[in-house]
Amino acid sequence: MATYADLQPGMFYLLQDKPQGEISFVSVLAYSEQCVLLRSFGKVEVDFWRKKSDAIHELVEELDFESAASILSLYDEGDEDDMEEIDEDWEESWEEEEDEGEEK
Repeated sequence: MATYADLQPGMFYLLQDKPQGEISFVSVLAYSEQCVLLRSFGKVEVDFWRKKSDAIHELVEELDFESAASILSLYDEGDEDDMEEIDEDWEESWEEEEDEGEEK
């Protein structure tokens, strides 16, 4: 069974911590003597520590940077869409305030 000590910096992984757990998309950020700092990617990036000796239930897939970048771009596109919606909402509310000011 794989452990967190098996994960290499510069690589990305799809892994499952627990038998019934969700699959996570992670990369190694740093090592200490006993632990590994990981970043989990998704709608929100989360950094977390694991002991090097902790078991990984299943190391589903190892991805290189190019493969990982194509997956990460899916999240970036969603962020841009969210920002466009926020910009549109702000512009609409600003126009409404201007219209109300002209009526007074």
